[in-house]
Amino acid sequence: MTDTSDFENMERDGWSNPSIAKGYADGFEMATHLVAEKLADAVGAKPNVEVLDLCTGHGVVAKELVTRGAKVTGLDFSEPMISLAKSSVPNATFVQGDAMAMGFSNENFDAVTIGFGVPHFPDASRGLIEAARVLKTGGKIAFSIWHGKGSNGSFGWLFDAVGRLADPLITLPAGPDAHVLVDFGVAKSMVEEAGFTDVRLIEVASELSLQNPEALFDLFDGGAVRTASLLSRQPTSKRDAIRSDLALRTRSEGTKQEQGYFVPAPSVVISAVRI
Repeated sequence: MTDTSDFENMERDGWSNPSIAKGYADGFEMATHLVAEKLADAVGAKPNVEVLDLCTGHGVVAKELVTRGAKVTGLDFSEPMISLAKSSVPNATFVQGDAMAMGFSNENFDAVTIGFGVPHFPDASRGLIEAARVLKTGGKIAFSIWHGKGSNGSFGWLFDAVGRLADPLITLPAGPDAHVLVDFGVAKSMVEEAGFTDVRLIEVASELSLQNPEALFDLFDGGAVRTASLLSRQPTSKRDAIRSDLALRTRSEGTKQEQGYFVPAPSVVISAVRI
């Protein structure tokens, strides 16, 4: 079994940084809001439905769920994220905790949503099993994953630039593949083994809003722990080369708007029903 302790420490240290938390909340706001609507649809959020929003972050999914009348509990290990969520969604309940070992009783919720949180689990299979434990029989789960390496969008552009331009000796701690579950075959197998059935996947054409082409690098450098860790340790010349490459892709493949650019950040939403 792979030792993921260094990865877990990187995640916890990174997301405990208020600057990183705020950078993610601001930079990914448009894309995460679009996906939040799909997650709420997938679990049938409505009045009298009790939903656990895991890895709640700054509360974007929780806010959408509350808007639809659901009773929402949000959980995250990041204190800065919990603070942002409480300010944004006063009608939800937020607790700081570990998604891998929650303090909730068995079969406690009607639904579970996870907005881009599964790749942050040190063990995705174990995290999904824990999510199944707190779901009632017949309850619904829905979680989202960004498209990554090889995709036509911001994450794909970043991985391409890093592969060509970054120092190959600078690597991240061993951890889960952040994007592998966009493969329906992989996702279906893992989700079913965790105790679910009726697994479905939909593609979401989410987008990021940028003030200028250079902002895409800044977003990854200051608003996501893994990419920030990788980019922050690059020599200045490498950072500048990656920044320029991403700016060029934004200008050539993004959509110019009056106040900046829209760039694709495609993702998927995977849903299933607890057996």
